[in-house]
Amino acid sequence: MEQETKWRIILAIAGACVLCIIGGLIYGCGREKKEEPKVLDYQQTTDPAAIQKKLDVNQGTAREITREIYHVQQSDSPPAITYYVQAPDLTSGAEKVAQDIKTEQPSVPAAAREKADRTVVTANQEHQKVDVYKVNLRKPHKIKAGVMYAGDRAYYGVGYQQGKWEGMVYTRTGKKIEAGSITYTIKEW
Repeated sequence: MEQETKWRIILAIAGACVLCIIGGLIYGCGREKKEEPKVLDYQQTTDPAAIQKKLDVNQGTAREITREIYHVQQSDSPPAITYYVQAPDLTSGAEKVAQDIKTEQPSVPAAAREKADRTVVTANQEHQKVDVYKVNLRKPHKIKAGVMYAGDRAYYGVGYQQGKWEGMVYTRTGKKIEAGSITYTIKEW
């Protein structure tokens, strides 16, 4: 009877993991919308409050974005891609680049057209160029592997994480699931 109870618990945990995965996939697919490029002034790219408002992100994410943009702006490394557009001034050039990215014009390099959570286009008056920043806020799907040691035995596990939910299953022999867990991330920093 105890073996049957263990299997019921394992099946319940596995079922809950499957439900979390399906729910996460449905939720993630529902959020799949193409984010339009936002044109910001060069000074706004270093202002977390402006980034927070324009990109519709939380305060911590806005600080992280401005920090990364600042590091890119201060580095001497050349841009990943360079291409040219005809425009009367830099502001018009930034607007044209944003429109070209939005409409997926073939003249725009693939790296500038690639999908991202947010796209920032800014006119850099100091260097007389238009900068495009691709911002990926999160990586929602994660495959995990681990080892658990319990009762003088080592168990090897694999798991899947969708957002803040994580499910893991463990085995010693690789032939059957011997344990499982589901966790929820309460706080991230």
